Amino acid sequence: MLSQKLTNIPDMSEIKKADFKKFCTATILCAITLFSGAQHRISGYIEDKSTSEKLFGATVVIEGTSQGAVSNFHGYYSLEVPSEVVLVYSFVGYEPIKKAIHLSGDSTLTIGLSSSVVLDEVVIEGNKDERIELTPQVSTVKISGKQLMNLPAIGGEVDVLKAIQLMPGVQSGKEGLTGIYVRGGGPDQNLILLDGVPLYNVSHLGGLFSVFNPDVISDVTLMKGGFPARYGGRLSSVINIKVKDGNKVNNTTEGTVGLISARVMNQGPIAGGRGSYLIGARRTYIDLLTRPLSKSASDGKSSFGYHFHDINAKLSYEVTDKDKIQLSIYQGDDRGLAKLKDTVDNSRSIFAWGNLLTTARWNHLFSDKVFTSLMVNYSKYRFKLDYEYENTREQENESFEYKSGIEDIGVSYEVEYYMNNNHNFLGGIQFINHFFTPGVNRIKTNLEGSEMETTFGSFDIRSTEFSGYVEDQWSLGSLVKFNLGLHYNNYQIEGDYFHSVQPRATARILTSDNSSLKFSYASMQQNVHLLTSSGAGLPTDIWVPATDIAKPQSSQQVTIAYTRTLDFVGADLTIEAYKKEMSNLIAYAEGENWEESAADWQDKVESDGRGDSKGLEILLHRKEGRFNGWLGYTISKSDRQFSSVNFGRTFPYKYDRRHDVGLLASYEINDRTDISMAWVYGTGNAITLGEARYVAVLPGQVTPQDIGFFWGPSMGFGPAGEAEHYNGRNGFRMRSYHRADLGVRFKKQKKNGQRIWNIGIYNVYNRANPFYYYFDETYDFNTNETKRKLKQVTLFPIIPTFSYTYKFN
Repeated sequence: MLSQKLTNIPDMSEIKKADFKKFCTATILCAITLFSGAQHRISGYIEDKSTSEKLFGATVVIEGTSQGAVSNFHGYYSLEVPSEVVLVYSFVGYEPIKKAIHLSGDSTLTIGLSSSVVLDEVVIEGNKDERIELTPQVSTVKISGKQLMNLPAIGGEVDVLKAIQLMPGVQSGKEGLTGIYVRGGGPDQNLILLDGVPLYNVSHLGGLFSVFNPDVISDVTLMKGGFPARYGGRLSSVINIKVKDGNKVNNTTEGTVGLISARVMNQGPIAGGRGSYLIGARRTYIDLLTRPLSKSASDGKSSFGYHFHDINAKLSYEVTDKDKIQLSIYQGDDRGLAKLKDTVDNSRSIFAWGNLLTTARWNHLFSDKVFTSLMVNYSKYRFKLDYEYENTREQENESFEYKSGIEDIGVSYEVEYYMNNNHNFLGGIQFINHFFTPGVNRIKTNLEGSEMETTFGSFDIRSTEFSGYVEDQWSLGSLVKFNLGLHYNNYQIEGDYFHSVQPRATARILTSDNSSLKFSYASMQQNVHLLTSSGAGLPTDIWVPATDIAKPQSSQQVTIAYTRTLDFVGADLTIEAYKKEMSNLIAYAEGENWEESAADWQDKVESDGRGDSKGLEILLHRKEGRFNGWLGYTISKSDRQFSSVNFGRTFPYKYDRRHDVGLLASYEINDRTDISMAWVYGTGNAITLGEARYVAVLPGQVTPQDIGFFWGPSMGFGPAGEAEHYNGRNGFRMRSYHRADLGVRFKKQKKNGQRIWNIGIYNVYNRANPFYYYFDETYDFNTNETKRKLKQVTLFPIIPTFSYTYKFN
């Protein structure tokens, strides 16, 4: 062996100088060969055996070691191994495969995994993806499409964003809405990617449903901190949603009918299995109910209708063993129409908003070490409001139009270089051309024979972004692993340039065979703002560019985490503490909103905002077995500060919550029936509310003794000169929020497919959660006093839901 070879080294004095150089060279080459252990590289794809769907985040590990690799977004892996080795391939929800391999050189191997069969309850299985203590990632949670479909449905719809709201560190905003507020950030600070391309509006029906059709989703990854250098452009989170590629083995069709919507999906192979396609569509039919009801209630004088739809389509084709192309499209729209017609006056209102996203991608393998991806994408979000009025008697008419939106054209190129098992490099560049329509108003009138047209507001503006990034996932022995990176951004708008160098770093240190400590630091910059007056994710929330007045937002976040695999229950435990600081935040100035005045949006905002957020999160996540789900708890504090708001003093962010709990549990009773439940609890939102009234007398005015009474706008008497007393901005807390949802699925195998009934109950114990507060004023004639009582409006009581799904063979 090596020690024997070294003992046979001859005495140097006996070696001729002419032979000394040859001897040293041979010795070095021999040592390199011995220490390398005849390493070879094995690479390929990890996929679903039944559909050939590529699996993102699957693992391959050398048995008995912590050495391995994780498949990238496209399912590709690459790993250096000895000549003889046993590899273990695994992914959550699938049966792991052990493969004994004998190599004489570099090789490629594509592995198909089969869906796991749930074993008896007494058998505890370990997690079938990369153990949480081994990965360097921090503040990252992955939800598979199968686990997503186990969620209780609302209106027959499973919603990916409502699943994310159950995670620690994620707030839901208001009752029933799909708003996402991560670690004290706003809804605009989430980078929501659909197959790697940002979406700006992710809500249907004013925020009650998200735009993501659950049938077409492969998996979802949520990152709340420790962002790798490849991601940029947002401060608070990355939500990466992968759409299925389509079934390359069989043609399948499934359809679902729910309480307010229906959806259908078809997928199958093309070109003899070298490619696949997928198409999914969804539409609500609320308008089929509201139109006849509104006509009946108004004797045919008025009509109101609303609907939304979305379409997903994807085409994948393997041109060669080293080249794959993909084309995908998403299109979704919300549209409402209200009409009023009588003998004289006619009016019509139309409001519409939606997304269009198209992507072309080319993946190429230069070698088993170098994987590249070139992507070109186009996306557009638009909102439009039209109002028309006509007086048939006077022959007069007027119209009002408001529109806003954002349009992007982007190109990106990414290279992944698998140097060896200790270094995995990734780098890329990206260019985006933004075209903003912040909010343009147009009024046309024809009154008394005189026509007039006026256009005002915030007009179109362009900006460009160039980004470059590099990162290295670096292993230092078996105990320490890093992900080190740098993200550079150059942003240009109207001759102003903003440069940003954003360092990123995460570190993992194993503290035992099943636990680790993790640390992360991330600096981020965001070049877009969202002007919102409601926080509900409504279409009147306006996307605007960073400018010299409203500069790009920036943040710094530090996270410390302890992770542990609990083998005795088959679950992961994560405890994280974080602190995040944000700057250059914007908000509407007092009394301003999207529809008032002809001023440019930059004249309506406060743009020197600062944010501070800190908290502790605990997550227990079980992914396998008959019983699975997660329990999350967050204790946190989030503040804001503007120089011209609240006298420059710090105040609580409106979605600041001291305590937040999210529980999801799913149990498979047998192969035909499973049950799931979700429970959420949160400290009430912080709002600005008058807590008292007093008599206000300005200098030079009448004295309190001279004050009489007046007939107030509330149709009651009240003292003249009343003023409202506020305990600071957002100084009042709403009631705590909590709710339970329940779902049951009944599955049955039929001759030509599978039938699934999904029965659910939203808000099982009928909790009256506050949506907003108002003061109700009544005048007491007996006491000559106006009495005020604080009341709340509740949005959703207990609601039964259902859906029926049929999957054809």
